[in-house]
Amino acid sequence: MKNNFDKTGFLTRFGIRRDSWSLITWIICLAGLMASVAFKFEGIYGTPSSISAIENTLKSPAMVALFGKFDIPAKQSADVFGTEMIVFMALMMVIMNIYFAIRGSRSEEDSGLTELLVSHSIGRMSNIMAISLELLFINIIVGMLFGLGIQFSGMPGVNANGAWLLGMVLAAVGLFFGMVALFSAQIADNSRNATTISYGIFGLFYILRMYTDLKRPSTTWFNPFGMIEKISAFHKNDWRPVIILVVLSFVVWLLVLFTSQHRDIGSGLIATRPGRAKAGFLLRGPISLIMKLHRTSMIVWTVGLFILGTTYGSIFNTISDILKTNPTMQTVFGKAAVNAANHQILLNFVAVITIVCVGLAAIPAIQVMNSLKGDQTKGYLENIFAKKVSRLHVFISYLITAIIAGELSFFASLMGLYVAGNAVLTHGKLDFQTYIHVFIAYSPAILTSVAMAAFLVGIWPKGTLISWAYVFYGIYSMYLGSLLKLPDWAKKFSAFGWANKVPVHAVNYGYFSVLMIIMAVLIIIGIWGYQRRDLS
Repeated sequence: MKNNFDKTGFLTRFGIRRDSWSLITWIICLAGLMASVAFKFEGIYGTPSSISAIENTLKSPAMVALFGKFDIPAKQSADVFGTEMIVFMALMMVIMNIYFAIRGSRSEEDSGLTELLVSHSIGRMSNIMAISLELLFINIIVGMLFGLGIQFSGMPGVNANGAWLLGMVLAAVGLFFGMVALFSAQIADNSRNATTISYGIFGLFYILRMYTDLKRPSTTWFNPFGMIEKISAFHKNDWRPVIILVVLSFVVWLLVLFTSQHRDIGSGLIATRPGRAKAGFLLRGPISLIMKLHRTSMIVWTVGLFILGTTYGSIFNTISDILKTNPTMQTVFGKAAVNAANHQILLNFVAVITIVCVGLAAIPAIQVMNSLKGDQTKGYLENIFAKKVSRLHVFISYLITAIIAGELSFFASLMGLYVAGNAVLTHGKLDFQTYIHVFIAYSPAILTSVAMAAFLVGIWPKGTLISWAYVFYGIYSMYLGSLLKLPDWAKKFSAFGWANKVPVHAVNYGYFSVLMIIMAVLIIIGIWGYQRRDLS
C-alpha cells in the first residue's frame, strides 16, 4: 500500500502550483462574493419590516424552488442571509469542484500526461490521491474564508458557530461533488463524458431537492445537495449535514480508489463505442465531427433541462392558486380579478425560473466553444488542419455547435414548462406563443456568452475563464439581484439583464437588436484573431 501512494506529496504540490492562477481566481471570487454580500446585508435587511417582508417572499413556492425551504423564524439579518445564500453558493462550489476534479484527472489522461507520470517511480494511486488532496485543500480554504467573512461582517444575529457551520457545510458539499466528479472520471474514458456525467448527477440531485422542498420537506435529508438547508445556522447550528457529507465523500473516494485500480490508464469503466469503419453520409466535415463529439453532452443537457422545466411546470397550479385559496380576496375583488392576479403571479414566476434555465443552458454552449482551445492544445486538430480545411471552417463549426447546444437546451427547458405547466393548470394556461416570446427575449444571453467565448478563443486563449465569469455574473446578478437590491446598471452589465422580464412585459426588440450587433462584432473579432495568431 505504501508504494501505491509514493510521491503523493510531490504530485500534490505540483498540482497546486499548476492550477495556482485558477485556484486563486476561484478563491478570490467565491470568498469575495460571500463576504461582500455579508457586509452589505445589514443595510438591505436591517429593519424588522424589511425582514418580515422578505420572510413572506422566501416562503412562497417560487422562492422555495430557488432557495430552498425556509424553516427558521426570520428575526435578524443573519437568518435571511443564511437562507438566501446557501443554495446559490453551494451551486458555485459544486461547479468549482467538478472543474478541478475533471481537469486534474480525466483531462490529464486525455492529454497523455498521466501516462508520462506513471512511467516514473511514483505510486499507482499517487495521482488520484494528489487530486483528492488538492480538492480537500481548496474546499477547506474557501470554507474557512466563508466563515471568517460571515463572522466579521457585523450582521445582527451572526455567531461564530453559525458562521463556521455555513462555511464548512458549503466546503463539505463541494468536496462531495468533487469526489463524484472523480468517480465520473473513472467511469468515462474522456473528459467530455466525465463532465457530462458529473453535471447529470448534480442536476438530478438539484431537481430532487426542489421537488422534496415543495412536496416532502422531510425527505430532503436524503439528498446530499438538499441536506445543507437543514443546518439551521445561527439557531440550532446542526452540524450533522457536515458530518454526513464528509462521510459520503469518503465513501465515494474509496470507490474512486477501487475503480481506478481496475482500469487501464486512458480508459474508463464504460468504453466509448467504436465508430464505423467508414464515415456515414452525415459525417462529411468538421461541423458534423464536432457535433458527433459533443453529441452525448448535448443530449444529456437537453433532456436534463427538459426535466427541470417539467419539474418547475408541475408546481404551476400551486403558484397560480395563491390568491384563489384566500376567500377574503375573492369576496373583495371578485373571481375574475383574482384569476387575473394569479395569472400575473404565474408570469412573474416564469420570468424568474427562466433565469435559471437560460443560465444552465449557457454552460454546454460555453463548454463546446472553449473545447476549441482544448482540442487544439491536445493536438486533436492537427489531423484536420493537415487536410484542405481552413481555420475559418473549423472555428465556425465549433461556433455553430455551441449555439445549437445552448439554444436547444434552453428551448427544451421552456417546452418542459409548457407541457407540464399546462397539464396541471385548470385555468389561465400559458399558450405556446408566450414561451416563444420568452425564448426570443432570453436567447441573446446565450448568444452573447458564446460570442464572448469565441472572442477570447480567437484573441486571448489563456483568458477563456473570463467567459465563465461572464456567465456566472449574469446568473448571480439576476438570481440574487432583486433580493440583494442591486442597481439596474449592475444587472445590465451582462446580456442576462436586458431581457425586460418577459413574459411579464413584451419583448424589447431594440435591446434584442443591440445585443445581436454586439454578438456579431465579438464573433468577427474572434474569427479575425484566430486566423492570424499562432495556433500553438
